[in-house]
Amino acid sequence: DNSVYYIQKLADGNCWMLESLRLVGGTTLTSANSNVETTYTIPTNAWYSTYTEGRVNSDYNTTTVTGYGPGRNYVGTYYNYCAASAGTICTSSNNQNDEFNVCPANWTMPSSGENGQYGRFTTIFDPTNTDINPTGDLATIYLYHLAMSFSGSIFSYSQSQQFEIRDRGWVGHFWSTTPMSLRNTDMLYLTATASAIYPRANTSGGRSVGFAVRCILQ
Repeated sequence: DNSVYYIQKLADGNCWMLESLRLVGGTTLTSANSNVETTYTIPTNAWYSTYTEGRVNSDYNTTTVTGYGPGRNYVGTYYNYCAASAGTICTSSNNQNDEFNVCPANWTMPSSGENGQYGRFTTIFDPTNTDINPTGDLATIYLYHLAMSFSGSIFSYSQSQQFEIRDRGWVGHFWSTTPMSLRNTDMLYLTATASAIYPRANTSGGRSVGFAVRCILQ
């Protein structure tokens, strides 16, 4: 996408993107530059709730601060799970881990767990090393320099092509590669608020809701 993404090796020993992915509709990804199974073009379809077709929304893909990565606070693009998985998981129920996604080649979305831990996120978050930094209508939680922008999520309930952004400014949601085995219509994801970091299953909206994507080096 001709954008610069700041990255850093964090306290868990892994290399993280410090910003959410900003790929927009119409971008074509290949296995040479992206973690896709086959060539995949990010869709430009208007947003509505569906899990069978990829949907993205980049209307809020902006920055409030210029400069070094974490301070720039990009909201990132909102992806439903079909789009986030580069067209490989586009069903309402699937208990397989996501192997392919729209992250760059050799990068992927983080894995998750169902026991109160969030896979590779776990050792990064130290509640004694947390700073909340409001910037405009967005707040960002800084945890070992991993800035989690409070981008909220995108919802719609019909094919009327009308949608709403929810929780923007006080909570951030980030997709993982892991389905919830007890209710495999849902994918596990990370929620970041000013007071807590925890894994969740998206029981409202399932895989049709739009969340941000944060990539980790494989």
